Amino acid sequence: MTYKTMEVRPIAGALGAEIDGVNLKDRDDSLMWGELRRAFLEYHVIAVRGQDLSPADLMRVGGKFGEPCYYPFAKGMEGFPFITEVIKEQHEKENFGNDWHTDTMYLDKPPRATLLYALETPAKGGDTLYVNTAAAYDALSDGMKKMIGGLIGVNSGGLKHKRGGPRAAHHSRIQTMAVQNADQADGYESKHPIVRTHPETGRKALYVSSLHTIRFDGMTEEESKPIIDWLDHHCIEAEYSCRVRWEPGQLTLWDNRCTLHNAINDYHGYRRQMRRLTVGPELPR
Repeated sequence: MTYKTMEVRPIAGALGAEIDGVNLKDRDDSLMWGELRRAFLEYHVIAVRGQDLSPADLMRVGGKFGEPCYYPFAKGMEGFPFITEVIKEQHEKENFGNDWHTDTMYLDKPPRATLLYALETPAKGGDTLYVNTAAAYDALSDGMKKMIGGLIGVNSGGLKHKRGGPRAAHHSRIQTMAVQNADQADGYESKHPIVRTHPETGRKALYVSSLHTIRFDGMTEEESKPIIDWLDHHCIEAEYSCRVRWEPGQLTLWDNRCTLHNAINDYHGYRRQMRRLTVGPELPR
């Protein structure tokens, strides 16, 4: 596809694109916004360079992709309750989002899109990895597709299987962020099909992760875990991936309906500050 209002450079074969030449403060250029939406659906992850966005600007851009979503485990910015400050200070060793996942799949209506805006980035490191779970689904055998086609995943906010302990332990180690409600995390639980159909493209995609999917509905954790782990490992194969490098003024948007992501924690001694907004509450089907 060609684009008239922006320069679009694919990052990898499976997904991802860098975008230059647009001004996201532009309120009137309907062609630009239409092309940005098309790039979002085509590439699943788009990194828009060279922006200067206030919190109000971020809310307005997010509104182009859906209504804002509430994040239960961190307080929002003053005056902007849907925007979360994602900060790792120089002295901290643990970061936010370091494990393969899709955002808040433990909610009844998870967000279709996440927007992450970079204010301060480390001199090296701090990249984010993404994978295309629609491509991962396409690569499955017919027998596997048939076996998992009707399975419903039970997803928890408790981070039961996170390295280093569940959400309460994780929150205790990310002290700079305004985290909250760790004691209520196990109460956030949802049931969603592990094969979902993208409502705009019609493609099927895997919707499962070892971090949040604790079992299949009607099955025990012991019965479910080998399949969940196998699917998770299959999704994160290199051939389905791309790597996004950050710089100040960059806004990256990604489609939670057909991607997983992992914030790499390889920048100890450097400060990193981002602003995060999720939008478009949507029932997976």
